[in-house]
Amino acid sequence: MTQAGGLASSSKAADAVRARVQDAGADLGKKAQLLDEAAAALESHAKAVDAVKAQIAEAERVARDLWNQASNLVANVVNTVKDVASHAVDGLMNVIGAAVSGKPDEVRVSVHELGGQIVSDGQVASARAFIAQVPAPPASGSKDWIDVRGAAVRNGVG
Repeated sequence: MTQAGGLASSSKAADAVRARVQDAGADLGKKAQLLDEAAAALESHAKAVDAVKAQIAEAERVARDLWNQASNLVANVVNTVKDVASHAVDGLMNVIGAAVSGKPDEVRVSVHELGGQIVSDGQVASARAFIAQVPAPPASGSKDWIDVRGAAVRNGVG
């Protein structure tokens, strides 16, 4: 562009070339600016996408563990009946237990067990509700993991 402006010729043709080169240069400058702005927008978008992917990966990591634990609990929990010493329960249970079992020193209690450990009714109910809402985990990397994590929280799992 600078070289065209420095043409020594002073004809109509030289003036026309100078004008066209100047217009073309200005147009190229505008296009270059637009391309720079588009590149900055793409870079910003890529960073936002990476941030969402990181959120999904974290939700998947946490929710997959919660889903596996709840699924294991639902699949393997056992309801057992145990005889418990009467002094381990309150007076009302003592009276009911004595009346039902005929043994005033024992009360029968129904409990949930998993691997020999007692699990509360609430934990079992929460796990069952969660697995009913999410019967199978989504594919790895799916945005649905965010919803699974939310379902775990809503159902009191984890």
